[in-house]
Amino acid sequence: MHVRYKTSRRSRWNVARLALGLLLLTAGSAGLAGSMTACGKKDDQAKKADAPKPPPLQNGLTEEQSKQVLAKVGETTITLGEFADRLASQSPYLRARYQSPERRKEFLDNMVRFELLALEAKKRGQDKLPEVQRVREQMMVQQMMKELFDDQGVKLSDITDKEIQEYYDKNQAEFHKPAQRRASHILFKDAVKDRAKAEATLKKLVAAPEDMELFRKLAEQNNQDEATKDRLGDLRFFSAEPAAGETAPPKAVRDAAFKLAKTGDLSPEVIQSEQGLHVLKLTGERAALDRTLEDARRLIQNRLWRKKREDAIEAFVTELRGKAELKENLDLLGQVKIETGGAGAPGAPAAAAAPEGSDADGESEEKE
Repeated sequence: MHVRYKTSRRSRWNVARLALGLLLLTAGSAGLAGSMTACGKKDDQAKKADAPKPPPLQNGLTEEQSKQVLAKVGETTITLGEFADRLASQSPYLRARYQSPERRKEFLDNMVRFELLALEAKKRGQDKLPEVQRVREQMMVQQMMKELFDDQGVKLSDITDKEIQEYYDKNQAEFHKPAQRRASHILFKDAVKDRAKAEATLKKLVAAPEDMELFRKLAEQNNQDEATKDRLGDLRFFSAEPAAGETAPPKAVRDAAFKLAKTGDLSPEVIQSEQGLHVLKLTGERAALDRTLEDARRLIQNRLWRKKREDAIEAFVTELRGKAELKENLDLLGQVKIETGGAGAPGAPAAAAAPEGSDADGESEEKE
């Protein structure tokens, strides 16, 4: 016999509600668990961010590793950090050379060798010598100056565009120069009595165009110009039309120099000026200079930085002088007698003229 169970509509509805409730409960639990997991991750990240960061590695070493003793010479120790610092201070070529363990041992051996020698020198009292003390003082001063005026002082980047522009505007003559020539001459002051001698000198030079020393020899023997005698007749660089304050030879000499084609050429004729007679040789040329602000920017920046650094040093020394108990007996300076090997001293060589084509005219031109 089959028994059939009847289920009412109300019972089916209750079962459906129960299933739906279970489904929602399961979904809510999963969401809550996900939220808790996400919150846990955020808390872990926050803890990691708040945790103190380890100090940066120096040459790949921690602070503790740097303190490890690598070698000991008497009471002097060489730590691993000192070894690394010394190696890191070498040139890129040497740093690359000392990469293998064998090479690094060689580097350490050199450090040990130095400490052994220093220890022995100290035992012998070398550290008490005045010259050693002087070098030590010099090193102390250099280190102090580096810290005060390089590490902590004015930087190149501190020079402003306004300062550079102002310097450029105030020194236009420095950045815009006409073409210049350099020449050497042999001056005969008496245009009448010395005419034959001047002509004979020029004739000797024309006859020996390859003899580069002949002009200097003849200038040493015959040049009567006191201003250039010690320079063997070197007139240095000059313009065709010199600016105010510019030192230049007479116009007749300038005109003749600018007519010569190339360095080494002789003026074909003896030149007469208000000073006398000139035998002239071209020794150098400079093209006209026309620098824009951008061309000169780096040069000006370096110059201003150097000036500020020098001013800071001078102010520092002036302050030290004011604070120190300084006494000077300047009258004693006259008792010192120093032999000077000038041009007039017996056995001293004559002053050498600059080589032809050289820019060495006593004017120091800064490099960018």
